[in-house]
Amino acid sequence: MVFRPDRATIGTIRSEAGRPRGARILGRRFPTGGRGCHAARLTGRSSTCPGRSRTGWGGGGFVNVDQRPDLGLQQHLHLTTELKQGIAILRMSAQELSEYARKCVEENPFFDDDDWVEPRHPLAPERYSQDVSADALFEKRGHGSPETFDAERSDLSQRSFSFDRFLAEGDTLDEHLLEQLRLQADGPRAKAIGEYLIGNIDGNGYLRIAVDQAAASLGVPEQEVSQVLALVQQFEPTGVGARNLAECLLLQLRKSGKLTPLLERLIKSHLVEFETRTPAAIARDMGISLAQLGEALDVIRSCNPRPASQFGRPSRPIWPEVVVTSCDDGTYEVSLQDFYLPHLKINPTYRAMASHVKEHETETYLSEKLKEAESLIDGINFRHATLYKVACCMVQMQVEFFERGYDCLRPLTMAQVAEATGVSESTVSRISNGNYMQTPRGVFELRFFFHSSAYQGADRVVSSVSVKHRIGELVDREDPSNPLSDQAISEALEREGVSVSRRTVNKYREELGIPARAARRRS
Repeated sequence: MVFRPDRATIGTIRSEAGRPRGARILGRRFPTGGRGCHAARLTGRSSTCPGRSRTGWGGGGFVNVDQRPDLGLQQHLHLTTELKQGIAILRMSAQELSEYARKCVEENPFFDDDDWVEPRHPLAPERYSQDVSADALFEKRGHGSPETFDAERSDLSQRSFSFDRFLAEGDTLDEHLLEQLRLQADGPRAKAIGEYLIGNIDGNGYLRIAVDQAAASLGVPEQEVSQVLALVQQFEPTGVGARNLAECLLLQLRKSGKLTPLLERLIKSHLVEFETRTPAAIARDMGISLAQLGEALDVIRSCNPRPASQFGRPSRPIWPEVVVTSCDDGTYEVSLQDFYLPHLKINPTYRAMASHVKEHETETYLSEKLKEAESLIDGINFRHATLYKVACCMVQMQVEFFERGYDCLRPLTMAQVAEATGVSESTVSRISNGNYMQTPRGVFELRFFFHSSAYQGADRVVSSVSVKHRIGELVDREDPSNPLSDQAISEALEREGVSVSRRTVNKYREELGIPARAARRRS
């Protein structure tokens, strides 16, 4: 029910000389006249209040209220169970989908347990194979039948594929740090904060989240996060958990007992100046000789700017579902691998039983399970069709990368792929996260190919990844006794036809984990 004042009995409100346009009723301000007048105080009582006038400013009376039904059409967004499941399946990686499908097979009587086969080797079914240079890019693979999903398998002798190539050996950085946290954390609260911080430490050992941001995400005081961070920064390898290069160097020198007031002042106040100033000028500002500065720099160079570099990547295997192979005619073939999924088929006996059962509870149960089984099969088929379309489009748009390498990686946005494939941008985002593509140039997450940052080259547009890759190459080839400054790298890129500022070079260098010029100098 909606309460609305009766316009016929709304009190007349007059503007007085000197009064602002818009009278005041019961302490609230409303415009005089027009549609705003009906917004006065509402009550569920009678339209007449004893001792109060229904009209006029002086009376300040209540308006009349009628209680009557208000019928109308309204639109609401409602996600069905099938749609929710389909969105969830789109977001899953190959491992997650395998675990989810296994759970559904075990719980749903419409699936046969005999259909499940443990994932062994990535085998690319030919039914997904297609030349991406063909005109009908997406016509071969539809959404599939809601009745079956068949993970076809080929003869192992036809595929020289080693699953072990996607496994990393040894402890990971996360495992190493979490073990130390388990032994040293003071209570479950500190352990939870430490686990969150460790999860935000990159492969070089640097913390990639601010303390205030971590505190806001966890809902705890910043001081508490800082205390746990100080604990993590005491872990091995020394320097882990630092937020920048200067803090990393200070942590290592402090723990080794080599930190002196001179070194601390040099690192905190003058380390970044080596990019733009000469050692003589810095020594003069610090009031020390060049020999003293050289000795201090030798101590700094003994530190490791990437404290976590000896650790491998997480040991969780990567299952590349998309395989890109180079053909003899210069084209590329895209295929999908569903080696990790069983042959999912609805049991015809249970289907017949569901249509003939008489008991209401049993009928309801079987009907729900049948609907879940059909929804799972349809969701997997749709996921594979979408993944295939997106992969084909990406290969077609980034074909120069596969032919020539990183320098030819083009800027590409999810909106462009969404428009080309006819799906929404959010669908492209979901299917690209956590899914991998095996190519002649290595294994990449699909998100790797999306880069909006672009720089105009001499005869092409290059992406930020190409610029970062080139910066890494320039640093690898530099003279160790006279390393390149950020300005020198910027000028080198300019000579190659790519205009990048010194500030941007500095940003990309730090993202790559490359230390500053002073820390890279070797005698």
